[in-house]
Amino acid sequence: MFKTLKNIIKTGLVLCFYMQAFVYATAQKNSTVKEYQKAFTTYPFSNPNPIPDLGNIYPYFRYDGFTDKPVSQKWKVVVLENDFIKVMIMPQIGGKIWTAIDKKNGKPFIYDNDAIKFRDIGMRGPWTSGGIEINYGTFGHTGGVSTPVNYLLKENPDGSASCILSLPDLMTGTRWSLEVRLPKDKAYFITKSFWHNGTDIYQPYYTWMNMGQKVTDSLVYIFPGNHYIGHDGSIHDWPYDESNHKKISIYNQNNFGGSKSYHVTGTYSKYFGAYWQREDFGMIHYAPRQDKIGKKIWIWGLSQQGMIWEKVLTDHSGQYTEMQSGRLYNQNAPASVSSPFKQFYFTPYNTDTWSEYWYPFQRTQGVASADLNGVINLKQQAKSVTIYVSPVSYINDTLTVLNTKGEVIYRRSVSLQPLQSFKQEIALQGHEQVGKVTLGKSIVNLHDTAAKVLDRPLLPDQDLDWNSAYGLYLKGKYAAGTRHYEEAEKCIRASLAREAFFIPALTAMSYLQYRKMNDDSAFYFARKALSIDTYDPAANYYYGLAALRLNRWYDAADGFQVATITPQFRSAAYTELSIMQMRKREYEKAYTLAGKSLVDNTRNITALQLQYLASGTMGKTAIERAIEKRILKLDPLNDFIRFEKYWQQNTASSKEAFTKLIRDELPAQSYLNLAIWYDHIGRWKECAAVLEACPDKSGEIFYWLAYLHQSDKAGKQWLDQANASDAAFVFPFRSESDKVMRWAAGHTNNWKPRYYLALIEHFHGHNTSALKLLTAVKGKVNFAPFFITRAQLRNPSDTVNILQDYKTAAATDAKDWRYGKYLAEYLLSHGDKEQALQIIETYYNRNPGNYIVGVLYIRCLIQNDKYSAAEKILSKIHILPFEGATSGRRLYQHVKLMLALQLFQKKDYKAALLKMAESRRWPEHLGVGKPYQNMINDDLTNNMEKMIRQSMKDRQNDQIKIDSFAREIDKKF
Repeated sequence: MFKTLKNIIKTGLVLCFYMQAFVYATAQKNSTVKEYQKAFTTYPFSNPNPIPDLGNIYPYFRYDGFTDKPVSQKWKVVVLENDFIKVMIMPQIGGKIWTAIDKKNGKPFIYDNDAIKFRDIGMRGPWTSGGIEINYGTFGHTGGVSTPVNYLLKENPDGSASCILSLPDLMTGTRWSLEVRLPKDKAYFITKSFWHNGTDIYQPYYTWMNMGQKVTDSLVYIFPGNHYIGHDGSIHDWPYDESNHKKISIYNQNNFGGSKSYHVTGTYSKYFGAYWQREDFGMIHYAPRQDKIGKKIWIWGLSQQGMIWEKVLTDHSGQYTEMQSGRLYNQNAPASVSSPFKQFYFTPYNTDTWSEYWYPFQRTQGVASADLNGVINLKQQAKSVTIYVSPVSYINDTLTVLNTKGEVIYRRSVSLQPLQSFKQEIALQGHEQVGKVTLGKSIVNLHDTAAKVLDRPLLPDQDLDWNSAYGLYLKGKYAAGTRHYEEAEKCIRASLAREAFFIPALTAMSYLQYRKMNDDSAFYFARKALSIDTYDPAANYYYGLAALRLNRWYDAADGFQVATITPQFRSAAYTELSIMQMRKREYEKAYTLAGKSLVDNTRNITALQLQYLASGTMGKTAIERAIEKRILKLDPLNDFIRFEKYWQQNTASSKEAFTKLIRDELPAQSYLNLAIWYDHIGRWKECAAVLEACPDKSGEIFYWLAYLHQSDKAGKQWLDQANASDAAFVFPFRSESDKVMRWAAGHTNNWKPRYYLALIEHFHGHNTSALKLLTAVKGKVNFAPFFITRAQLRNPSDTVNILQDYKTAAATDAKDWRYGKYLAEYLLSHGDKEQALQIIETYYNRNPGNYIVGVLYIRCLIQNDKYSAAEKILSKIHILPFEGATSGRRLYQHVKLMLALQLFQKKDYKAALLKMAESRRWPEHLGVGKPYQNMINDDLTNNMEKMIRQSMKDRQNDQIKIDSFAREIDKKF
C-alpha cells in the first residue's frame, strides 16, 4: 500500500513536471522581425576617391572624408525580438549586428555604441566600432563593412524570425549570405553563413566575425586554451604571460605594451565568451568546433596610445574590446608563412556553410561549461559544491551529480525557462569531490582537462629549406592566397628554376597565368605538368580552363574529364563540363553533368542554376520548381531566381521584385555579375536583359549593352550613351569585360574604352600594355583620374612625363585637393621643395580643415626650413586618428627639436629647453595617444637636452654637434 502510494505521488510529480514544460512550450509567442528608421548621432564619412587604387584594394575605392562634427542621421534598423532577447541589425552599415539585449535585465550582451562614428580604420577607410562585424573574402575589415548590403526579412514556419544579409565581394568574385535567425523559444540567436565561390579558380579564404564588448576592470576573457598565436604565426603562453608576470585573460592585466591580438588555441573547446565579474553577467559564443576553430581577442593598448580610441569611436559607451571567431586559426600576416599557420584556399565552385550561436548568461559566478542549453558553473567548497545554471533553452530534465568514483551523489528534476537562473548547493561527505555534472545533454566533466589538450604542432620544423623548390613554392602559394600575385609569380619562377619539373609549382604557375589572362602560358605550364603525371588533378583542371579560352574544345573536355577522377577538382570539373554543354545547347547533358558536380558538393549554387536553366529549357517544369525551392532554401537572396521570374513573366511587378532587393552600395556590380554569368554560358539575350533592368547604369554596363546589341540598331545608341557617360567610379576588372572594351575601342575613337581596358590589364598584372593603351590616347581628355593613372603606370625614370601628367590632372580638376597633393608629393620627392610648398599651400588655404592636405603642407614647410610656420599649423590642425597613425606626432617632434636647435644656436638656452620639453608631449589633436613610457625611445631628445644644459654651463656651442643633431632629426623623423 505504501509503495503504491509512493508511486502515485512520484507519477504525479512527473506529470506536473511535464505539464509545466508543455505550458511553457505552448505559451511561447513567435519571434518578430520589423524594420524602421531610427535617428543616431552620426559622424559620417564622405569624399569618395575617383582615382583607381592601383594597390591591393582595386576594384574598390576609398573614402577620404571624416569629421568630428556630429549630425543626427536616420538609419534603417532591423529588429529581431522574442520574449528573451532583442537583436538590432544595421543593413546600411555592412549588415552589422549593432547590439543584442538581454530583456530580463535590460543589459546589452554585445557592445551597444550610442554613436555611429566612422573612422579611417577599414580597408576602404570608414569603419565604426561595436556590434558584430561581418567579414568574408579579403583580409582585414572587408570591402562592404560600412556600406549598405542587400537584405531580406522573413518570418519562418517554426515561429523563428530572420534577417538575411548578402553581398558580393569584388576582390575574390565570391558572394556571401548571412542569416541572423532568432528562435521563438531560445535566449540565443544564430548566424548561419553561406559563402559561395562562383569563380572557376581558387580564391583567398578569409572570414571572421568580429564582436565588440565593453571593457571594465572586472572583465574576464573566457577563452579555453593554453597558447595563443600571433599574426606572424609565433606561439606564446595563455592565459599567463610569463615575461610580464600578467594573467592576460583578465582585461586590466594587459596594462603593458601596445595593442594585443591573441588567437587562443591549444585545447579542445566549442565556446568562448566574456564575463564581467562585478556584474556577474556575461555572454557566450558557441559553435560546433568544425565550424569555427579561430578564437581571437583584440585589445586596444591600455596606455593612452590605445585609450585615445574610446572618444574617437564613441561618445558615451566607453572603451571596447573585440572577440572574434574565424574558420582558420589566425589572421595571418606575411611572416606567418614560415609557421604551420599558412593561407587556405577557397576551391572553385565550392560553397561553405556554418552556424554560430550568441547568448547572454548571468548569476553563475563564472563558466565551467557552455553549450546550447546555456552556462553551467561549479564552485567547490570544503564540504559542499554549488552548482549554477543560466539556461538559454527550456530545460525540463534531471540534474545529476557524480563524484570522482562515478557514484551518483545528487539527483533532482529541474524545470527552467530561458534566462531563469538556477543555484543549488550540495553537501559533500568527507573528502568527496565532484567528478561530473549532467543536465540533459549538457555534461561538465571536471577531470578531462588533460585529455582536451591538443597535440597539434604549433612550431615549424626547422629542417625545411625555404630556398628549395618546395619552400619557394610554399611562399608563392601563400602570396597568391593573399592576393600578392606579382610576388607569387616571382617565388614560383624561383621554385621552377630550382626544379623545372616540380609539378605543384607548374600547376601554380598555370593558375597564375590563367588569372592574368595569359592563356597560352597557362596551357603550356599545365601541359608540362601533364607530361610528367597525366593524372595530376590541378594540371588537368587548369589545362581544361586554358584550352577552353583558347577555343580548344576537345582538349578542354579532355582535361576536365580526367580532373573528375579526383575529389579535389571533381565538382569544379563537372561544373565546367556542364557549362560547355549549356553553350552547345545540349541541355540533357548539361543537366546530368551539373548533377554529378552536386554529388560531393550539394550546395554548389552554380550547378543548381545550371540545372534550373536546363530543366526549364527542356520543359521539365516540376523539376525546375523543385530546384528553385532548393536554391532559395540555401540562398534566399539569390538574384538569378528573381531574374528568371522576371524573364519568364516580363511584367512590371516581376521586374520590381527582381530589382528591389539589389540595394547595396554598388548595385551595378550585382547586375554585371549575373549578366556575365549568362554570357559565360552563352545566354546573351538574358545577359542583355539583366543589364537593361539595371536602374542606374554605369559606363561599363553601357559598353556591354553596345557589344551585345552590335548587330542591331540599339547598339549605336548604347555606344553613344557609353561614350557620354561619366567615367568616375567605373573600375572594370573582370576578364570577361576585356573583349567588350576591345570591341568598343575598335568602334569608337572615344578614350573611355581604352581607359577601362587599361584598368582591366593592370588588374591582371599587365602594366606595360595598360600604359601603352593610355599613352596611345589622342585628343582632349577632360578626366583627371586618367592622368594620375597614367603617371602611376609609367616607369619611375620617366620623370618628365610623370610630372606633366600630374600637372595636367591638377589643371583638369583644380578643385579636388587630391590632384594638388599628388603633384606636390611628386615635386617634394624629386627635390623641388619650393614649388611643392607653393602648390600645397594654395590647397591648404582653400580648406584648412582637410588634415590630409594639412599634413603634407607641414611636411613641405619642414623641407623648406620654415619651422615656425609649421609649428603654427601644428597647433591648429586636428588629425583624426586612423589605425597606425603616427605622422602627426613625428612631424610635431621634428619641428620642436629643430626649433630647439635654432634657439640653441642663438644661445637662447631657456627657450631651447622649453622647446625640448614641448617635444616630449603627445598632443592628442595630432591623432595619436602616448604609449607606455618604456615604449618610447627618448635617446635623441635626452642627448640633445644634455648638450644644451652642458652649453648653459660652458657658454659655448659646438657647431659640429648641432649639425650632427640636425641630420639625425631629419633622418629619424
